[in-house]
Amino acid sequence: MRISHTLPALVALVAAGASHAQQDPLTLTAGYTVQTDSNLFRLPSSANTQNLIGKSSAAETIGVTTLGLGFNTQQSLQTLAVNLNVVDYQYQNFNYLSFAATNYDAAWQWAITPSVTGTLSTDRKETLNSFADFTGYRQRNQRIDTTTRFDATAQLDGPWRLIGGASTTRQENQLAQVTGSDFTTNSVDAGVRYVFGSGSNISYQMRAGKGSYLNRVVPNTGSQDSQYTQIDNDLRLRWDLGGGNSANANITHINRTHPTYGQRDYSGFNFGTGVNWAISGKSSLSLGFTHALDAYATTNTNYSSTDRISIGPVWQISPKVGLRLKHEWAQRDYAGSPTAGQSSTRRDITRDTSVSVNWQPHQKLALSASLQSASRGVNQAGLDYDSTMLFLSAQLTY
Repeated sequence: MRISHTLPALVALVAAGASHAQQDPLTLTAGYTVQTDSNLFRLPSSANTQNLIGKSSAAETIGVTTLGLGFNTQQSLQTLAVNLNVVDYQYQNFNYLSFAATNYDAAWQWAITPSVTGTLSTDRKETLNSFADFTGYRQRNQRIDTTTRFDATAQLDGPWRLIGGASTTRQENQLAQVTGSDFTTNSVDAGVRYVFGSGSNISYQMRAGKGSYLNRVVPNTGSQDSQYTQIDNDLRLRWDLGGGNSANANITHINRTHPTYGQRDYSGFNFGTGVNWAISGKSSLSLGFTHALDAYATTNTNYSSTDRISIGPVWQISPKVGLRLKHEWAQRDYAGSPTAGQSSTRRDITRDTSVSVNWQPHQKLALSASLQSASRGVNQAGLDYDSTMLFLSAQLTY
């Protein structure tokens, strides 16, 4: 899809949207994004691009057209919201990567009484696997993630709440991957929350989940299990500091076990903290730190350990114009070993910096421009990369 064909259509939609006020629960959206990427395949500077991708450059321009339909209604204590989006990705230089995705999300915020409430939600998202992790450069590898969740909160006398829920998650890849294999997970959780008079709250939840890898046969030579069980004990605090300021902290102990290959088991703590600071009526600043363990099963690793620091100032220049900056720094180590041999010594350092400007010249029209720089340094040869991306977007809602 060419830019010259899409922009006139958007202009026509703007004119139509401006002349018809939409008051009913139905919402239509149309959007177009031009994205340029200097290093689509996340190749190191020393790579022979001609041999790997058949071209002298890994640069790409992508046109993304989005059409969406939304429905939102509230009836008494019940609220229903449904969004459906069709997204068409057109790659200019590597056309075999082009595809169309159908995404949706729906949420029913239910209430039996004002004291017994909850949400039933489901969503589906289809994307292209990042070439930072997938090296099948001449093949398209789409990924579909779906999640369905039910949660409930019951208010007891005073500040106490009972909380609980159940969820199912599924991930499927168009092509098989080792560390990101297809899987499905079913989990249940229950806990309590204490709500302070200031609006701050502290909660504890225990979560039990059981998962299955969809394309694995046991036994196998790689000690790749077909199932796993994970128990999480989660403690969270949200502190309302007043004036639009808040802080949060969490610590979670995870314990992941495997029925066939126990040498893949691991446990440890995930934790994090963050601050949202309203500097003034037009500016704010968010700071965050997280430490996370994630499954990463290879020949010499069982999981990854990632420390991430982020900072994000926001400036609302005027009611219609906003400026946003964001910088993330992360260190990722690979740990555990399914054999008696030494575990991996690999360490990744990633840096992502972006600046974006959002402009809403009309109530129904939003324009944005974003420049992003991403890099990864690895203490093993052939895994470094640098990339610069530019995004120009227009979205009409009516």
